[in-house]
Amino acid sequence: MLEFNFDYSINDDDYMKKILLLVILNLCSITFINAQCALTGWASQNGGVTGGGSATPTVVTTYADLKTAVNSTSAKVIYISGQITFPSAGKLTINAQIGKSIMGLAGARLISTDLTAGGSGIFYLKNSSNIIIKNITFEGPGAYDVDGNDNLTIDNCTNVWVDHCTFQDALDGNLDIKNASDLISVTWTKFEYLKAPIAGGSGGSNDHRFSNLFGSGDDATQDAGKLRITMQYCWWGNGTRERMPRVRYGKVHLLNNYYNSSISNYCIYAGYKADLLIENNYFDGVKNPIRLETGTFTAAQSVNNVFSGTSGTATGSGTAFTPPYTYTAIPALDVKQTVISGSGAVLLQPTDCVFLANNEVVKKSISAASFFPNPASENISFKVFSNENNNSVTINVVDFSGKSEGTVYKGTLSKGNNVINAIPLKNLGKGVKLFQVKSNDGTFVQKIIIK
Repeated sequence: MLEFNFDYSINDDDYMKKILLLVILNLCSITFINAQCALTGWASQNGGVTGGGSATPTVVTTYADLKTAVNSTSAKVIYISGQITFPSAGKLTINAQIGKSIMGLAGARLISTDLTAGGSGIFYLKNSSNIIIKNITFEGPGAYDVDGNDNLTIDNCTNVWVDHCTFQDALDGNLDIKNASDLISVTWTKFEYLKAPIAGGSGGSNDHRFSNLFGSGDDATQDAGKLRITMQYCWWGNGTRERMPRVRYGKVHLLNNYYNSSISNYCIYAGYKADLLIENNYFDGVKNPIRLETGTFTAAQSVNNVFSGTSGTATGSGTAFTPPYTYTAIPALDVKQTVISGSGAVLLQPTDCVFLANNEVVKKSISAASFFPNPASENISFKVFSNENNNSVTINVVDFSGKSEGTVYKGTLSKGNNVINAIPLKNLGKGVKLFQVKSNDGTFVQKIIIK
C-alpha cells in the first residue's frame, strides 16, 4: 500500500493535486476494476453492459492522449485525470467501439469552448455497443442556437450506460440520443446550465438551454421500436429551460428523478409516438412538469410523482409500456435528498457505485475516526481515537480539483476517544470535498458533501 505524508504548504496547489491523485490511485488499485456495479434499466437487457471489464486502465491527462485512446482497440478502460480543454474543432468522434469504459478519476472535466456549428461538441459516440461513460464533467461553452453539436451525442449505439456524470452548458444538447440507438441507461447524472445563454444564433432561439432530445425528428422512422431508455436518479437543475427530456418514438422510463430548475418552460415532453413511464419523480417549483403533444404521443403514464409548488400542466395520459427488467423504486418523497446527495460526477474513484460508498475513507494509521453528519452544512464534527495525550491534529480541506480551501481546525487530542464538535464550514464552497486529517498517529481522508 502507498504511504501518504501530508506535510505540505496549504497554498501549494500542484503538490496538493499530486497527493490527491495518489489517494485516488491507491483507492482504485488502478491495475484493474474490482467489481461491476449493479446496472438497472433498459441497458441491462440483451446481455447488459460490462464496458472494458477488468482490462488494465489507460490513464490520460491530455487531449492528444484522450483522442488516441478513445478509438484504440487496445485501450479498453480509459481513466481521465484532471481537466482537459479541447482545441477548436476538437470534438471527438468515438466510432465502432465494442466493450469500452471511459471513466473519470475524481475531478475529471472535459471542456469545449468552440461556438461553431461544425466544431462544437465533446463526444460523439456512434455505431458502438457495450459502452460505459462514468464520473466525468462535460462543460460546454454555453447554449447557442447554431445547430451545433452536443456535449455527448449517442448515435446508432446499443447497450450504453452513462453513470454519475455532470453535463453543463452545452452549445446544443447536454446529452442527446438518436438514430436507432437502443437499450440505454442514464443514472445518477446531473444536467445544468451555469452560463448565460448566447442570443443571435442562426437557429432562431435566443435561449437554447434545451437539455436532452431523444429522437431527432418525426421523420426519423428508424427510431421506431428503438430509443428504449431508462433515466434514474438524475437531476435537472440550475438553468435548464426545456427537454428534460423531449422524446419521440422511444419507450422511456423516467424513474426517481429530481427537477428544480427555476426557469423551466417545461420538463418532460411526450412527442411523436413517445411512450413514457413517469414514475416516482419529484418536481420542485417547476413549470409544466409534463407536456403532451396533442394527438401524436402513445402514452405518458404518471405514477406516484410528487409535484411541489409547480404550475402548468402536470397530468399524464394513457398506459405506458411495462418494463421487462427488474427495478427498485424509492418513494418520491425521498428522491430530492437522495438525488442531491449523490448525482453528478462526484465519485472519489471511478469504481465506486454510489457517492457514499464503502471506500469513502482512506486511512493510514488513525483508528476509529469519522466526520459526521455527511452531508453537512454549517458545521461538522469529528470523532477520533488518539494513542497519546497532547496529540496535535490539523484538518485541511481540498476540492476535487486538488485546490486547497484552507484549514478548518487545529488543536490537540487527549489519549483515548475524542469528539471535536461544531467545526465551522461557512468559508467552504458547496459541493464534494476531501477532509484531510494529520496527527501524530498518521493521516486520514474522508469525502464530504457540503450543501
